[in-house]
Amino acid sequence: MRLVDRLINADPQERMKIYAGLEPDERMALANLLDAEIDNPWAKWEKDPVGFIQDGLGEVMWSKQREIANALINNQRVAVPACHGPGKSHLSARLAAWWVSAHPQGTTLCVTIAPTHRQVRNIIWPHIRKTATKAKLKGEVLTQTWKMNGDIVAYGFSPNPYDESAAQGIHMPNLLIIVDEAGGIGEVVGRSLEALMTGGNTRLLLLGNPPTDQEDSWFERACNSDLYTTIPIGAYDTPNFTGEETGMCQSCPVHIAPHPVATHLVDQRWVDDVVGEFGDDSPFVEARVHARFPKAVANKVIPFMWADLASQNEKPLESPRIRLGVDVASDGGDEFVIARMDGYRIKITHKSSGIQNHNAVDVAGVVAREIEECIAIHEERGVQDKLHVKIDTIGVGWGVVSLLKKWCDERQWNANIIGVNVSERANDPDKFRNQRAEMWWNGRLLLQPNDAKEQDVTLDTDRATLAQLSTPTFKSDSAGRIQIESKVEMKRRGMTSPDRGEAILLAMYEPAKGRAIIPAIPVSLGQANGWRVA
Repeated sequence: MRLVDRLINADPQERMKIYAGLEPDERMALANLLDAEIDNPWAKWEKDPVGFIQDGLGEVMWSKQREIANALINNQRVAVPACHGPGKSHLSARLAAWWVSAHPQGTTLCVTIAPTHRQVRNIIWPHIRKTATKAKLKGEVLTQTWKMNGDIVAYGFSPNPYDESAAQGIHMPNLLIIVDEAGGIGEVVGRSLEALMTGGNTRLLLLGNPPTDQEDSWFERACNSDLYTTIPIGAYDTPNFTGEETGMCQSCPVHIAPHPVATHLVDQRWVDDVVGEFGDDSPFVEARVHARFPKAVANKVIPFMWADLASQNEKPLESPRIRLGVDVASDGGDEFVIARMDGYRIKITHKSSGIQNHNAVDVAGVVAREIEECIAIHEERGVQDKLHVKIDTIGVGWGVVSLLKKWCDERQWNANIIGVNVSERANDPDKFRNQRAEMWWNGRLLLQPNDAKEQDVTLDTDRATLAQLSTPTFKSDSAGRIQIESKVEMKRRGMTSPDRGEAILLAMYEPAKGRAIIPAIPVSLGQANGWRVA
């Protein structure tokens, strides 16, 4: 038992004995501690984050979470390369609450950092607000700021990745910096964070998945540095795999009745799903399952992190026009897929597999219903331009295109049916082996984030579709042209045909006189890359 606790719980005679055994400076220090704890009951856990979370908040922690929390007591830098779903954001919020609640106000600050504003606002800060509300902690927690008596004791922000001063000027005697999704933090911001570590009681906690498409990242070097105490968490280290007892969670936004904490953690089903989607030897599985930094990362046409970022994009470019892309199950394909690009928000509106996909009439009928629905939307919006429908013509696709062109004339659709043979000569034959290479490469250009990690397109799709977009690799042929891994080659290494991905890429294209297809990309990006823009 701490001396302070003994003193608070003792009767008057016992207190006199305790005081009599102390030196004058010890009595003064004890009096200061008593004043602090009477004013702030959380102060007794200043050096005990596990006690704050388990005893103070009454929450359950599993072993790796306790190890990370305890590492912050005596280590200035702690790095946690983690798999998917180990509870790292949940833990980060509780550590932020511990820091600002247990340390003296006026000398204490907690700063949370993430690569994007969305990650700051939507991941860690909802956890912080819920923790503060449930435990009735002092102060007011706003969207991404915590205030006590008018003082800011915690805040979150997303730094400009190329601004060397983005993380400068952050100083306090007691300073905790929590970097969430640390795999997305670049070299410039990383150096700024390291420059803050000269203060007294300063702590830097890095948490995140290892990057799936990048070698030698700042996060990887930090995890391998002697300056950091590194605590990796792979999926097989978590309770659903080790059998560790985790206790019961009393409340959460999803469950009403108490339930096992392990319900929130990665499980075998998730691991099996991603291994099936990405392949056991893929960089994604290496990073998100095993929490290891991938080596010899293949040349991905579209890195997964770009596709994943686009799936979270809340502000795509606006346009009233709709475009359709259709990939028919042929040429080694598995699915018949329709992708709709509404403005710059893209989603899959139809996907099916089976023998019925080999019947051109049945396939054309499904596409016809999609066409009529989109034309009706165009009419409601007052769009007079024709609806552009791009269809892969290889195999059954030729018959589908012929039927739809005939129906378009008969039913007087305000649409343009465009057959695209991706195996044919590229529009830029000196750069690309064929149109398929050109189509994939321009999808890459469209999805590539700018310096501020902003994108013009939103992918409103599931993880399987994102996996398909990030599956093919590229290389140069003997003439130095860009060549994309074929569907046959992908199947040889256990990957599914990227039919959903190619439907999306087709939706991104527009016809142009004298050229088969051009990317439907923003004017600024198109001009920067020398493309004609619709």
